[in-house]
Amino acid sequence: MKRFLIAGLVAFTLLVPVFSFGQKDVQNKPIDSVQNHQGQTASQRIVSLVPSTTEMLFALNAQNQLVARTDFCNWPPETQAVPSVGGFDGKTISLERIVAFQPDLVCIADVMHNHLIQPLEALGIKVFLSTAQKLDQIYEEVVQLGELTGHQTDAQQLIAKIKSQLTEAQRLVAAMEVSQQNAGKKAYWEVAAAPYFSPGQDSFITDLLESMGLENIFGTLAQAYPQVNEEGIIAGQPDFIFFPDYNFQGEAGAKAIASRTGWQKLPAVVHGRIFPVDSDLFSRPGPRVGEMALELARLITSHTSAFETAQ
Repeated sequence: MKRFLIAGLVAFTLLVPVFSFGQKDVQNKPIDSVQNHQGQTASQRIVSLVPSTTEMLFALNAQNQLVARTDFCNWPPETQAVPSVGGFDGKTISLERIVAFQPDLVCIADVMHNHLIQPLEALGIKVFLSTAQKLDQIYEEVVQLGELTGHQTDAQQLIAKIKSQLTEAQRLVAAMEVSQQNAGKKAYWEVAAAPYFSPGQDSFITDLLESMGLENIFGTLAQAYPQVNEEGIIAGQPDFIFFPDYNFQGEAGAKAIASRTGWQKLPAVVHGRIFPVDSDLFSRPGPRVGEMALELARLITSHTSAFETAQ
């Protein structure tokens, strides 16, 4: 499956109110002109169609340059004050609605919005195509958006913050001696079931799991979010199971997974290591990736005894 189809699946499960704005909402927003390292005027009127990119603009302190977003750009909470162009799905977004905000830059998601590239560029509007999935690609997009918005220093500070959080997460795991005990431990990350989808080698989720000393049982599949089968999951014998909690089921969701036919003998089920995670946070390859690492470290280290039992 293409990488952003899964991102779209995640986004549409979020309960975000739909806003309706009149013409008064698309009036010019006064912003001081700034320049990037190349001496070019930074983009001052940005429309973002990508939730992770919208988060990144706020993290770069470029929120005053954001004039419109999608309904699913819901973090940080301050995004709710920004007008919306509609839903995340490229088929539901009107080109006319985007242009009405008079943007000089439109941020779009690869695959989901590629049909907008030609008409936007034909109108002289710059396009930023978000393709990031791996950690290094997230850093690259931070730098690129820093250049486009004139917030280069903020970009370097954001990268340093993310790397610091990743280091702290690894330290927490090592401090609990989990890093040695879980060598070779396997993890299954369930993006969706019926059919099953899981992160592959091109996903930042795989990067995060590996940074915590865990092996993604589908981490060698050459896609970001490949479709997998139940037989492969059972054969993988995961010691950990993580699932985005789309419906806020929490423990009930974990119990439902544990009760699946043929899953009872999986190490993750036997030792109670089935963890719901924030479906919003863990669906976006953006500036909160360091927070994701810290949350994974918390979950892993909260079940240290399970590692000992599984030896």
